[in-house]
Amino acid sequence: MSSTSLHPIERRILGSLAQPGSLTFDSLVAATSLNEDQVRRALQWLSSKGMVSIDESTSSRLEVARRPPELELVRKVAESDRLLTVEDLRAEFGSAEEFSAAFGRARSAGWIKVEGEALPVVWVVDPKGPQALSALLDLISSGTSERDLPPEQSGLVADLLRRGVVRRDESRSMTVTITNAGREAAKASAEPDLIDALTPAVLASGAWRGKSLRPIDVEAKAPRFSPGRRHPVRDFIREVREVYVSMGFTELQGDSVHSAFWNFDALFIPQDHPGREMQDTFYIAGISDRKLNRSGVVANVAAAHEDGWRTGSRGWGYRWRIEEARRLVLRTHNTVLSVKALSESKEKETRVFAVSKVYRNENLDYKHLFEFYQMDGIMVGEGLNVRHLMGFLSEFYKKLGMADVKLWPTYFPYTEPSLQVVGYSKPFKSWIELGGSGVFRPEVTMPLGVKIPVLAWGPGIERLMMMRFGLDDMRALYGADLDWLRGRRELAGS
Repeated sequence: MSSTSLHPIERRILGSLAQPGSLTFDSLVAATSLNEDQVRRALQWLSSKGMVSIDESTSSRLEVARRPPELELVRKVAESDRLLTVEDLRAEFGSAEEFSAAFGRARSAGWIKVEGEALPVVWVVDPKGPQALSALLDLISSGTSERDLPPEQSGLVADLLRRGVVRRDESRSMTVTITNAGREAAKASAEPDLIDALTPAVLASGAWRGKSLRPIDVEAKAPRFSPGRRHPVRDFIREVREVYVSMGFTELQGDSVHSAFWNFDALFIPQDHPGREMQDTFYIAGISDRKLNRSGVVANVAAAHEDGWRTGSRGWGYRWRIEEARRLVLRTHNTVLSVKALSESKEKETRVFAVSKVYRNENLDYKHLFEFYQMDGIMVGEGLNVRHLMGFLSEFYKKLGMADVKLWPTYFPYTEPSLQVVGYSKPFKSWIELGGSGVFRPEVTMPLGVKIPVLAWGPGIERLMMMRFGLDDMRALYGADLDWLRGRRELAGS
């Protein structure tokens, strides 16, 4: 490689290495008067060009952080001019915890024994053990390396490290050696007719005449750059929002806490449904929605639960309780926002969606979180049916770049017919549930004052992202894999 293509920093480093041949990293920084980042980056370039070789090594040394309290306890007993009881020794220590640790270790090691019942007296029975430990600590303090310590002390050193009595200080060193190619480049780089940069001053003075401009090495490896960026979950949510808006939808916003009436009852979920129990729902203790009364929409919903009201249904056949409906919960789905919007729209044709966090008391595993994002949507309009729902969902997932999606018949308390959205997961080699959908039952819509069809759906964001990124565990979305977060992994299926 021509020396004219070398960066000025590279030429300075080669010039500093030419005479001694090898330098440590710190010595090279001092010799070139460059900062550490400049030297480190230039060494990467020179190493990739074969002009320097880099030898990195790691060394460690032990340091005594503190004297173990059991040595102090044995010393007090051995040097005392009178017999010491357990209580005497306890009073000698600054804290009860320190004494308990010292006494327990010295006794279990067989260094001391206790005699007597009324006034137990402490005796030293093995002075060699404390002496060996003290000698080991003296060796470490004197700078003896770990590999030069007696082999029989290795187990004791490991225990001292674990207890924090001794700590291991590791240091790395780097030695840079110039190669033959580097020497040749260093000799050639002294040519005076080379300009590294065309500046206004160089152009104005005419100093560029008769000189060459350093060429740019377009094949040189550029340093990796990892700027700040939005979290992939936030990016995906923005994409979902764009798809909804492009299809004529308006976004809903709402609180995280709602009454059980809007979260469950308005969706025709019976008050004794298992999904409303504590193991699935986060209830707010001590407060409730006292403004909620059995009148208007609330009375219609209550009647639908008890006997079907005017819907043609027989309802659930139980006595509906206002106290249960007043309980406050962290929303378990965003359908609570959709059904509130539905009660306000009445007969107006509507397209709305919500993308927000929901909360469920789930056991954490590869496909369940207790706090996750859900997108929920409804379409209200004359003549809508399940074929429109299937067509919309197919187009929606296609816009998200997901082709392996199917709709299977299923059951939900508040939709009929109901469809389960499933997607094919390559890591699992099977179909996984993405979310539910269906046509709201009359028991949901009519008590709210809506008599025209309502299509509804509610998939989870994280499960869609598992499909998008080819993940086999949705917890990875919120992990600390910086390579993945920086976007350097291939996106599966995109």
